[in-house]
Amino acid sequence: MDGEKRHKSRVLMSRRLLVVDDEPDINTTLEKVLEQNGFKVDSYDCPLVALDNFKPCYYDLAILDIKMPEMNGFSCYREFKKLDKNLRICFLTAGEMYYGVYSDIFSSLPVNYFIRKPIGNEELIKRVDEIINDGPIQIGSK
Repeated sequence: MDGEKRHKSRVLMSRRLLVVDDEPDINTTLEKVLEQNGFKVDSYDCPLVALDNFKPCYYDLAILDIKMPEMNGFSCYREFKKLDKNLRICFLTAGEMYYGVYSDIFSSLPVNYFIRKPIGNEELIKRVDEIINDGPIQIGSK
């Protein structure tokens, strides 16, 4: 393994992710793929349980499904942000994204913070790495 790959591997080893998706199969797959690529992952299929177990200033990124029965991803986003205003959060969605009452969230995040399912493993890792390594979020940047 060359020096650059070793360095990248060490950097990723320290990355902590929170995954919240109500579909157990997706949770398991995301957790497995992310952990195989050096991330430490806490995953939950219930956003309310994820909120109860949330550790402020612990995660580098939260990955939230948008459509969940107990609490949708946007409401979950708002609750996580109350607990940790610096937490980076991206969204997974299999369906169409509607702005509606969540236009404040849409306009506050870059477009690459919205990940469409299905997504290939390599593309997922690339997107997660890009979001974690992104500079400060510029409001309204797309």
